[in-house]
Amino acid sequence: MTIAVRRSAGRIVDITVSGHAGFAPRGRDIVCAAASALVLSAAHGIAAHCKSPATVKDDGDGDYHLHIPRGGNASAQAVLESAVSGLRAISRSYPGSLRIRSFAGKAVAPPKSSGPTRAARK
Repeated sequence: MTIAVRRSAGRIVDITVSGHAGFAPRGRDIVCAAASALVLSAAHGIAAHCKSPATVKDDGDGDYHLHIPRGGNASAQAVLESAVSGLRAISRSYPGSLRIRSFAGKAVAPPKSSGPTRAARK
């Protein structure tokens, strides 16, 4: 599983989740579940508690893309940095199952499918 984190002016603006961790079969993989829970909880928390917009584009096959326009506010950045910190901890605990890549400025392509785009629920 690969997590791509894109920053603009030092602020997290996109997190893309793709692939399968391979720790266990699909639907039973605790690494995939943990990473998904962190990223989707961040999206929900940003919308509900930080009052910043956050959208998730899901390709329907398990790959998804979280976008926060301009990185949201300071509270949104705190939530995002916490999520990335948690993802790094998972990566250290399960080496080879989760890879985190960071990009500055360069756009990270969202999943290729034309799946639904939805705003994170408040």
